[in-house]
Amino acid sequence: MAPAAPFLACGEPTARPTRDPASHPGGDITRPVVIPRADGSVHLAAPPYELPAAYVSMERMQVYVDHDYRDQAYWDLRAHISVSTGVWRLPLRSDPPNMAVVPGDLEREFEELSEREWDPTLAPSPGDIRILRGVALPRRIDVECVPYAGGGAWLRAGPLEVHQAWGPTDQLVREDFLPVGTGTRYADRECTRPEGEVEILTWAWTPLPSV
Repeated sequence: MAPAAPFLACGEPTARPTRDPASHPGGDITRPVVIPRADGSVHLAAPPYELPAAYVSMERMQVYVDHDYRDQAYWDLRAHISVSTGVWRLPLRSDPPNMAVVPGDLEREFEELSEREWDPTLAPSPGDIRILRGVALPRRIDVECVPYAGGGAWLRAGPLEVHQAWGPTDQLVREDFLPVGTGTRYADRECTRPEGEVEILTWAWTPLPSV
């Protein structure tokens, strides 16, 4: 798989010395790119260090898969593939672990495409999934006063801890685009005039319920 963008897009260097051997090699997230979303939440941008082995787009109802990792992605996504149509049927994260995904369930049916057709510049939607080579390691979000991309506001958040993939290895890690906590939006660069609480979304590994 070809290299893509650095793991965390930043306006300034982000890494502090790791706190212990299990810490993420990328260090703490202190100066992320803060992307405002239409619903008032913010996205802490975290593009992968290489193309994902698979990417599930909830907005387009498509799953993009690297052929070399198709079997592993199928397993990690708990997928069922229709023999007749090739449609991938995927349980949603909120589904009970023993829930059956039946034919015709349009909220859980995805068209399979090659990962070469995935556009990494498109903004992720809540519930999107990416599967990366690597292992899940802890990483702390500690944003002190960082401007929004495009200007107009500043964010302070943390400390929060997430787990994110780091690699590459032969292992695969599933990350979901989901809320990981809240921060405070400010009207000034010194972060002295709060405007309210905002929800923070980013890519994170979290354990799924056992089947």
